[in-house]
Amino acid sequence: MSSFAILNTAFRGLSAAQAGIDVTGQNVANVNTPGYTRQRVEQSAVAPLTEMGLGRMSRQVTNGQGVSVDGVARLGDLFLEARVRQTASGDGYSSVRAAAYQAAEDIHGEPSDIGVASALQSFWGAWQDVANSPGKDAQGWVVIEQAGAVATQIADGRSRVAAEWTQARTSASARVEEVNTVAGQVAILNDRILNSDGGTANELVDQRNQLTDQLARLTGASTSTSPDGTVDVLVGGNLLVDGTRTNQVRLAGSTTLDGTQGDPVRLEWAHRAGSDVDLSGGELAGYLSAMAPASDGGVYAQAAAGYDALATTLATTVNDLHASALTPSGDAGADFFTFDPGVPAGAGLRVAVTTPGQVAAGAAGSGALDGSVADAIAGLGLDDDGPDAVWSAHVTQLAVRSGSADYEAQIASAASSAAVYDLQSHSAVSLDEETVNLMQYQHAYSGAARVLTAVDEMLDQLINRTGRVGL
Repeated sequence: MSSFAILNTAFRGLSAAQAGIDVTGQNVANVNTPGYTRQRVEQSAVAPLTEMGLGRMSRQVTNGQGVSVDGVARLGDLFLEARVRQTASGDGYSSVRAAAYQAAEDIHGEPSDIGVASALQSFWGAWQDVANSPGKDAQGWVVIEQAGAVATQIADGRSRVAAEWTQARTSASARVEEVNTVAGQVAILNDRILNSDGGTANELVDQRNQLTDQLARLTGASTSTSPDGTVDVLVGGNLLVDGTRTNQVRLAGSTTLDGTQGDPVRLEWAHRAGSDVDLSGGELAGYLSAMAPASDGGVYAQAAAGYDALATTLATTVNDLHASALTPSGDAGADFFTFDPGVPAGAGLRVAVTTPGQVAAGAAGSGALDGSVADAIAGLGLDDDGPDAVWSAHVTQLAVRSGSADYEAQIASAASSAAVYDLQSHSAVSLDEETVNLMQYQHAYSGAARVLTAVDEMLDQLINRTGRVGL
């Protein structure tokens, strides 16, 4: 090997060590950067000239030509990255469902002293007072006021459920806009990676991974990496991001809770009107599930149905008994409750009786001071099929579903956290490891520099001192 070849080998060593130091510095600088994946210099030995077909005229033994810097590798793991997206999808779905059930439970507020159950107990107690003192105006006014309080509680609860549904739809709309924006950013990064002109695109890949993780949490999306380095994002088997192009989505369906039965809220492809997006997970799937009709497990619709069922049962059972009784003046009782036409039962329950003289408490033929029917109405609170039983069953069922949803959310969150931890354990920057690498590259740089110095001294001896005697 010629002296100049040795210089070239030493220079390659210096360059490789310098590249290693540069990459190590990049890793250390980004130790706290979210989503950053540590990098390493890829090196390979350069073959001897004879193996490269350049030394056929010589049969002497030759060594290699130094080291080649082949690139900078991103030390990620496709399997772990895919697992992070998969668990994020389940976590997003479960957390939204659990939050919806928690909101419904908070609206019901049972058991408490200000809930519907407490209002019902006061209503039955007022009827018992009427039974004990039939014909008294004071007790009549109390039962009318307590009935109004029950109707107001039911209507208010149902109204709050409807408002929560509207808020959920607003949040879902915001998520849809976020999906379209993030998908566009992924397409832009795909284009930049595709046109990186041979430079490292590792940082761009890290940014893109963070965005695809975000899409997975929002829509349950999966990814497919193309040979050219771009990534396709699929939702329900269809392309949301196709290389450098995107297919946007939009929210369609009812804008009110009561309209979901005939026109449920759904996600559609913007370029194919009427073509639903088949979501397998993610926050959007959780929102759509929570806003679905009661028959499809919709959280808010089921909660509203509970108020409607209570209103219907309460009006039916009380009206049946009240209509069979007589008022203090001997007139036949009429319906105690009525409904506003064209609105759900829970929202339209009204008290039809407006004066104590219209409160019917006695049975026909039992005299003006009879309170047997009022006593029977008061006993509805203990009936197995009465309003209290209907409400109790609804609240219990809601609590059971809420507990189950919360448990599933905890499991999904734990799985997501574990996946992120595993990925970080594999790809995150370790300062201890980088310190060791820095020392290795530093020593390699010093060694290559020492080779250059030795060759320089040899050449100086050969050029400047050959043939000179006595020196």
